[in-house]
Amino acid sequence: YSYEEDIDKESLRIFRQIFLIRKPDHPFHASEDKEFLRQLGGLGIDRVSGEEYLTLAGLLMFGKFRSILDAVPNYLIDYQERLDDGIRWTDRVTTDGTWSGNLFDFYRIVIRKLTGDVKIPFKLQGDIRVEETPVHEALREALVNTIIHADYSGTGSILVMKRPYQFEFKNPGLMRVSQEEALCGG
Repeated sequence: YSYEEDIDKESLRIFRQIFLIRKPDHPFHASEDKEFLRQLGGLGIDRVSGEEYLTLAGLLMFGKFRSILDAVPNYLIDYQERLDDGIRWTDRVTTDGTWSGNLFDFYRIVIRKLTGDVKIPFKLQGDIRVEETPVHEALREALVNTIIHADYSGTGSILVMKRPYQFEFKNPGLMRVSQEEALCGG
């Protein structure tokens, strides 16, 4: 898989903008896109042949949907909003060809849908308004963990569901710690 053919350049551009805003002094900003991606671990170099290649992480994070499917044939990421039990879903984001289909864009789309109607009470920290609640933080953490800890080599899919009374996050693979340890935290 190659940078030129398989990367969704718009996804990478937006990621770089966000990265610049969050870490304006980071040395990676001086790099061209390919070197930037290499520094993140998304682009590798074969030490024998000198050829560049996309890592699986780079492809999943910033790749084009068809290229991702070529590498991971069972790749499926799905968000469903189920606000009415009588309707199968009221909103859905899935790999339907209407967007890049990569993990970065999935995260950007889904986090807005998950947190869009979470109330933000007025609160100041010093003289700056706090724009996020513990619910925002928990949803972000759950979504990131669902994406990061998925086993993309398997046959299952990532499924994120929003219901009026719960959020559900599913991914293929097993937990690295016991359920008891996970519930205890830390």
